[in-house]
Amino acid sequence: MPGREPGPLLRTGDDGVDDRSATRRCGVRRCVVRVSVPVLVVLGALGGVAFIPKVANHVGYALPGEKGLPYRVHYNGRDYRSDVTCAGARWCEDDRTPEQRVRPYCTSRAGLDRARGSSGTRLVKVDDVFALFGPSHPVFTAGALPAGETVTTVIVEASADCYLTYTLMGGP
Repeated sequence: MPGREPGPLLRTGDDGVDDRSATRRCGVRRCVVRVSVPVLVVLGALGGVAFIPKVANHVGYALPGEKGLPYRVHYNGRDYRSDVTCAGARWCEDDRTPEQRVRPYCTSRAGLDRARGSSGTRLVKVDDVFALFGPSHPVFTAGALPAGETVTTVIVEASADCYLTYTLMGGP
């Protein structure tokens, strides 16, 4: 027709697909790949960071495996520290004195009773230490805690008949 520009020709392949829509789909695919790959990398890195002992010690959760308890646990608004564990962090082992290195990792229930000078120390469950990919570790106090008082030690069960004692950090 005179005076009228010819419009773009639609090209169709054997399957009858419009080339412009295929190009648009490829652009969307590229955009999805450009966004999803970095997001997956960041999520993977964050997931990996959770298994670093330094992070577990700072936040106060247990890592899977033997000796995975952190050096610091939080209970009743206070922090408690143990000198025998640090979620497997190397700095903890390096900072221990020779006297601390010969101490056993945990104490049996009978050992807790001997240390307290009584038989049948009544442990009262007061909290839990969260553990990645495993059951949480119960936190106990020795005997009932009167309202408004702060205990100076808490006891965490690492495994069956294996208890760690944590002492109050900071002061009264």
